[in-house]
Amino acid sequence: MMAMPFGPLMSLMFSVMFMIAISKFDPRLAALAVVLSGVAAFLIFAYRGRFFPGFIMDVLDRLTDKDALEHAYETNVRKDVTIDAVKLAEAVKGRVIGQDRAVDSIAAQLRRRLSAQRPNKPIAVFCLAGPPGVGKTHLAKVLAEELYGGQKNLQFFDMSQFGQPHAASSLFGQARGYVGSTSYGALTSALRDIPDSVVLLDEFEKAHPEVHKRFLTAWNDGFVTEVSDGSRVPTTETIFILTTNAASRKIGDVAKEFADDPDEMARMIKRALGDAQFAPEVLSRIDDVFAFRPLEGLDIARVVALEIENLAVQYGLKIADGGIDPSILLDAITALQKKTDGGVRDIARAIERQVTDGLLEARGNNIETVRLMAVGEKVEVEAAKEERAQIDSASRMPAAE
Repeated sequence: MMAMPFGPLMSLMFSVMFMIAISKFDPRLAALAVVLSGVAAFLIFAYRGRFFPGFIMDVLDRLTDKDALEHAYETNVRKDVTIDAVKLAEAVKGRVIGQDRAVDSIAAQLRRRLSAQRPNKPIAVFCLAGPPGVGKTHLAKVLAEELYGGQKNLQFFDMSQFGQPHAASSLFGQARGYVGSTSYGALTSALRDIPDSVVLLDEFEKAHPEVHKRFLTAWNDGFVTEVSDGSRVPTTETIFILTTNAASRKIGDVAKEFADDPDEMARMIKRALGDAQFAPEVLSRIDDVFAFRPLEGLDIARVVALEIENLAVQYGLKIADGGIDPSILLDAITALQKKTDGGVRDIARAIERQVTDGLLEARGNNIETVRLMAVGEKVEVEAAKEERAQIDSASRMPAAE
């Protein structure tokens, strides 16, 4: 709002008229008002002029230009936060396989919600629904890295650990007088320290309904209450992501039937989750529900190949170009098509059990690049052709006399 040009003059005229009115009513009261005004003016002058001792002054007054800092901070807080939805979606789709439609919708919704900055609300409350092992949890982790540059801003909670109503104290703190009341809950302490977080509530359906309801103020009013001391921890900078495997078959059918109507899809998915014992008051606070479809065909191969590459990196190794035998990935596709639960995660874990010893041996032999070959029903690790040639050449060199 623009300041009035004659603001100081009008204030002075008002003060004079006020003093005249008081003097007519009671001269002594007018004299007291003059004295108090003089003392207040002196104190303000001394404070702004930084004439008080250091222990009285605001540390910002002593050590920096407080007015400039306040102005810059307010400008920074007020400015719109925007993201490029297309770039975000492309970055996420490069790491989350087979869920392009859901990723595009999530990126677009985040762009709108980050720009809107809704008062007294979190940035978003999203639910990712679908069968296990299709990338729901992985997407939340990737999203935190793409938005904030790392997983420091990711707060992960395995909701299967909160199957009893009293387990809420682990998240929101313990009442005074009980064991644990001297420290904050896991959720409240995380958001107190890093308010701009992605809070991942994994397998939300496995938590007790009473634990579900404790999140309502976080989603509806923009804060959570720490039970131990009653303090309110804001959630207005937070993105909540729930994942669920509940009603996955029904949700898969809905995703196929309403693929071109996202609003109707979200409505039908919420109905399916309601049938799976999600409380209506919880569902009404969820901003958007996104269906994750089962992985099929070459998408399975892509995910398994990435899992193998990540495993090799953990051991300090690289997979050679074209270094994964196609038979390994074809067997993974066939195996997953026969499974009804577990998803790609179980397939990748089975391969990991077969190749871990080989990767360790390769690292012990100072091999940097490896290939994975199918030998019958087993998977073996061998040095890449270039490194194998170097090893053979070294072994044929005559020993020094």
